[in-house]
Amino acid sequence: MSRLRSRFGFTLIELLVVIAIIAVLIALLLPAVQQAREAARRSQCKNNLKQIGLAFQNYHDVAKQFPVSISWSGSDDFRGAFSDKVFLLPYLEQNTNYKSTDFATGCGAFDSGGWNCGGGNPNIRTQSVRFPMFLCPSEPNVVAGGQANFNYAINHGTSHLNTTGSANMGAGNGSHNGVASFVQGAGAPANHWLRSDQSVTTGKISDGLSQTALYAEIQIDYLASQPGPDPDQRKRRTQVHTWAGGTSTQATRLDCLNQTGLSGRPNMRGRAWAWSFMGVGSAYNHTMMPNEKTCHSYTDDWGGSNLMAAGSQHDGIAHIAMADGAARAVSANVSNEVWWGIGTRNGQEPVPNF
Repeated sequence: MSRLRSRFGFTLIELLVVIAIIAVLIALLLPAVQQAREAARRSQCKNNLKQIGLAFQNYHDVAKQFPVSISWSGSDDFRGAFSDKVFLLPYLEQNTNYKSTDFATGCGAFDSGGWNCGGGNPNIRTQSVRFPMFLCPSEPNVVAGGQANFNYAINHGTSHLNTTGSANMGAGNGSHNGVASFVQGAGAPANHWLRSDQSVTTGKISDGLSQTALYAEIQIDYLASQPGPDPDQRKRRTQVHTWAGGTSTQATRLDCLNQTGLSGRPNMRGRAWAWSFMGVGSAYNHTMMPNEKTCHSYTDDWGGSNLMAAGSQHDGIAHIAMADGAARAVSANVSNEVWWGIGTRNGQEPVPNF
């Protein structure tokens, strides 16, 4: 009489089939997991801008004007130029850091790249902090070791009125040096040859708070030595290119798009949130469309005509905060007229829904 044998375990073929099924399931699930993670990062990025927009409103309630976006030291030195982010700290639950800031010396604002007084800066401790509220979680790049990096900048308007050569006004403080008139912004700058001394209040945003951009995402400049592939050319769009200019907003934009040479100051944009120097991208400009090329301004390093474009690592969008405190996503394919229109605070341009 034959005895039946009990079989335990799997055959090699069965194991291979199970492994293949698991691999297929992982391949199917991985994109969904990655999309879910990016959705969470995108939501946090938008929320950061929402908090910055609300901080501007709270600052305005107390000071009756928007904060300074270029603030000079007591010695009137470029190196002491504080960004608006410094003055927003008390309204972003960072009052201790704000109270510890040294506003009196010529080395006031800290630059993590070492241009701004290097190791002798008195504000290294307070301004070398890597604040999550100033960083988009989707940003993969870092500069100067990552300390003090940031992804959000104030709006400096457009380089010109759309059809003329006159300077235009944005929601960020800056000036045109050597052209017809100043670009005013969301601050109260001290009297200086590069800037106007007019404060900006919500009442001066005649286009409407909900129709005027205040802040936007920017991308940190890509380190040329950073390893890894760049399959979708994101590296190139984050790099700052050389000087560009023109006689109108469109002409200036096209001139920047035609630039092939990179900036002589690489790896600066996004590295020092406390410093208001245009080289570190403390302000952005609506001359360039979202995610377009970024260039240096044709006027000066500190003026409102800078050609730093808004941009993000999100697919097809960039987040902005409006002057009323609302945050929203804008398509990278937004029309030129709409983007230029929301970039100015009193241009009287009709801005359709976007």
